[in-house]
Amino acid sequence: MDEKKIINILSDLKHRVFPRPFERLAVSGNNLIGVEIGVYKGLHTESLLKHLDIKQLYLVDPYELYTEYKEGKTHYGVDQDPLPLAKKEALERLSQYANKVSWIFKKSSDALDEIPDELDFVYIDGNHEESFVREDIISFYPKIRGGGVLGGHDFYNGFCREHDGVVQAVTHFVVQNNLILQVELPDWWTMK
Repeated sequence: MDEKKIINILSDLKHRVFPRPFERLAVSGNNLIGVEIGVYKGLHTESLLKHLDIKQLYLVDPYELYTEYKEGKTHYGVDQDPLPLAKKEALERLSQYANKVSWIFKKSSDALDEIPDELDFVYIDGNHEESFVREDIISFYPKIRGGGVLGGHDFYNGFCREHDGVVQAVTHFVVQNNLILQVELPDWWTMK
């Protein structure tokens, strides 16, 4: 078995068999209010809703490719389902949680006014370019209550160079703000 197959098997275990580290280790409490930026097919959203006591979860995803989204152009419709199919699957998968989710079909930068302050958590898994991750972090961090959690997905590089922007933006923010960074691959988080 080659290294890529082993990496894919490990990724499937971490993503689909067990709750992600973010919901196992980072977030706890009752009646949580949170945001997930980047929903795609809703697999992580479903995990959040199954493993956390969620009162309201704001789901932000434009489900459209835009000029600056280089990674999306590389994958969607090539080795990942096109966005309209992913959106349809997410809507079906999450329909049983309709009373707990609020869909916002916009870019995260355009969704800020529709999201309340005093959030318990924000999970970032949108555009992986450094500038977009940095913008999401800087824009959404003030919306988190004291003791709340800011985190996200794809904190690794090496074999997957397209995630370098996540590592760079997160590391820069944490160091600049003297925060403690927690990582259990593939997730990262810090407390406010």
